[in-house]
Amino acid sequence: MNNRIELIENYLSGNLPPEESIHFEKELSTDAELNTLFNMYRTIENDMANAEKYKDQEQALKHTLQNLNNKYFKAEAPVVQMHKKNNFVRMAMAAAAGLVLILAAYFAFFQSSNNPVQLADRYVKEELTHLSLTMDGVQDSLQMGMAAYNDKDYQKALQIFDGLYKNHPEDNYVLKYKGLAYLLTKNYDKALSSFDELAAKKHLFSNDGLFLKALTLLQRNQDGDKDAAKQILEQVVNEKTEGNAKAEEWLKKWK
Repeated sequence: MNNRIELIENYLSGNLPPEESIHFEKELSTDAELNTLFNMYRTIENDMANAEKYKDQEQALKHTLQNLNNKYFKAEAPVVQMHKKNNFVRMAMAAAAGLVLILAAYFAFFQSSNNPVQLADRYVKEELTHLSLTMDGVQDSLQMGMAAYNDKDYQKALQIFDGLYKNHPEDNYVLKYKGLAYLLTKNYDKALSSFDELAAKKHLFSNDGLFLKALTLLQRNQDGDKDAAKQILEQVVNEKTEGNAKAEEWLKKWK
């Protein structure tokens, strides 16, 4: 970037040889980044044409930069001194470039937090790491499996859930909890199988099998998984099955 600023300075001051000026102008018309930098430099230079007029601003900027330097950088890192107009322009350009980087990092973080994969990951951590033990009529063995799940002893929980489901294939809660345990142990294929089986039980009054399948695909995040998850979430919204409100929220943020 410094080389480009020097090139712009030499061009505007008329210090470039004619052939280099022609080459620079040609590059200026084809290089969008250079064109933006050139316009930014020219704007700052024009604004700073009267150095005395902006003396107070320069001192204020130096003071601000010194404070930032003391707060965020090592004590031995010096603040660049600005004895000439070009030095001030360069400092302003550097500050502008730094601001662009900060904003870019902020928006990158903000967008990543609204990425469907990140949304799914947050949902798992906030909503699926604890099972309620207050359900009425729950078998003692299921309570044991749920307690193991809540203690993050997923292997013990899976042993209990698997045994229960073999003996009680009609128990949809056991099937769901088994799928969740597979999901949290990153055994995505078995989790998908469990949620496919759950979603196929059309007679249920409330069934979040499809939503959990989409969630699992987003957690696995292999090639094609995001597109498949999006289609399933759209189906959840259209059919108004359990999880449709969350599915609609995610689809609105989909990038």
